[in-house]
Amino acid sequence: MKIPWPLFLAWKQLFPSRKIVSFFSLLAVVGVALGVNVMIVVVAFMKGFQHKFREDIIDAQGHARAIPLSRTKEWRILQNELLLMPKVSSVTPYLQGPLLVQKKDYHSVPLTIGIDLSRGEPVLPLDEFLENGQMRLEAHDAVDVTPVPASSSLHDDVVFVSQYVANRLGVRPGAILRMGDSKGQQDDALGVSVYEFSVDVPSAEWHLEYLGKQVWALRSPGLGFAREIKPVDGLLIAGPGTPTFATISPFLEPEIGAKSTYQTFRASTIEVFSPAMIEQAQADEMVPPKEVRVGGIFEVPWQGFHAEAMIGSFRMFEDMRTTTGLCDGMFLKFSQDISNNEESLYAFCEELELARSMDWAFVPWFVENAWFFDLLKFEEYLMILIMVPIGLVAAFAIAIALMTTVLRKIREIGLLVAMGGARGAVGAIFCIQGFLIGLLGAVLGCVLALLFIRFRDDIMSFIVVRIAGDEGKVGVAQFYDFYSLYVPYPWESSESASTFITFALFAVFVSTLAGLIPAWRAARMNPADALRNE
Repeated sequence: MKIPWPLFLAWKQLFPSRKIVSFFSLLAVVGVALGVNVMIVVVAFMKGFQHKFREDIIDAQGHARAIPLSRTKEWRILQNELLLMPKVSSVTPYLQGPLLVQKKDYHSVPLTIGIDLSRGEPVLPLDEFLENGQMRLEAHDAVDVTPVPASSSLHDDVVFVSQYVANRLGVRPGAILRMGDSKGQQDDALGVSVYEFSVDVPSAEWHLEYLGKQVWALRSPGLGFAREIKPVDGLLIAGPGTPTFATISPFLEPEIGAKSTYQTFRASTIEVFSPAMIEQAQADEMVPPKEVRVGGIFEVPWQGFHAEAMIGSFRMFEDMRTTTGLCDGMFLKFSQDISNNEESLYAFCEELELARSMDWAFVPWFVENAWFFDLLKFEEYLMILIMVPIGLVAAFAIAIALMTTVLRKIREIGLLVAMGGARGAVGAIFCIQGFLIGLLGAVLGCVLALLFIRFRDDIMSFIVVRIAGDEGKVGVAQFYDFYSLYVPYPWESSESASTFITFALFAVFVSTLAGLIPAWRAARMNPADALRNE
């Protein structure tokens, strides 16, 4: 295959045969590659943050909210209608408002949400929130074996509080330690593990002993409690106010007489006051506060969720109000064919609202948080605006270097024209050089971006630890959690592929454009003057 001579000369000038690589070519390609890498990485991470915030917001409030436009007690009718629709996955009614909580001399006024968990799966992933917020006790020669609290433990006298409220009041949920264990093992010689730890378990010391034939004895000398228990469906249940154990699978027969000692700590109690109770107290009416126990501590990844928050049962919150039978709204979750597309989600919410426009408003998550995503989009465009000059700087450097080459090769250019080379073909040599530099730089920049995405955790850990230390790593992750970002590769997402292709083409275009001025200068050169040049 015959190669056009302008392309051949352009390649030979960039990569001479006598050298492994031209120093000018190496600098130019690396400069373009770094610019492409920076632009792709910045935009990819900005989109990763947008995806993370999207998932966190949906976890915190569902795909949409149904908000009553008037005080109605017929919200159960709407809930039943929605649950019958195949496109609606779950509906969680809620009440919300500020309550005053007190523990001795410490106070907090959290935004309290009372949710109704009586109908199907809850919209909010409470179990994940509770797992994120669980705090383990550290003790000498003991290990915290407290199971993660579950949303099923949310009763009228049990609440979940955020970490901020727990720290402010100095409260925590119940805990159970296995004594004499300093290795942190998840099971012991009895072949059982703690399965459930309810809020009504008192602070006490418990002794669990294997008697043989799958019979255990649970005793608490301080409480005067002693009972033999057998597994039922794999669970060892000794009754209310006692820890529940589960046999470990596969079950291995323990030695007869094997024992384990556990220490339990009862959940903290807090007092709750409502605005209505405070008004009654001001009217000299004696209204005792409602006492509830802390069933768990939750942490919501979405930073927009109120930091000073408390979650209770719908009926508990209803009892704290002077009016009953009302609902402040419903969290809604839809099927994937609706929720994965914002246009479909918006259209479905409009369809739901059309038949109920006088009583209810259906607000999608992205409409309610439009201001936040507009801000993220602005930041993305601003970062692109800042990054683009990096590519332009590389283009100016390429143009200057190519212009210098033209000045150094005046006689060669004149000789090419004198030998019959077309002026356009001679000028194309330098334009092609810019194109090749841009093409190679774009490819190398995309490879560097892929490597950065692949090893982003290691890179960010190295940087954060060097700046903030191991302790600061956790604090940084609360606001910039690089480890949980979803940054897809180009073959995994069309949006990611578009980002790579866009900036690669931008680099090639700018580099080619940078070669036009030297090419124009070379094409206009008079061959006689060029040959006389010294």
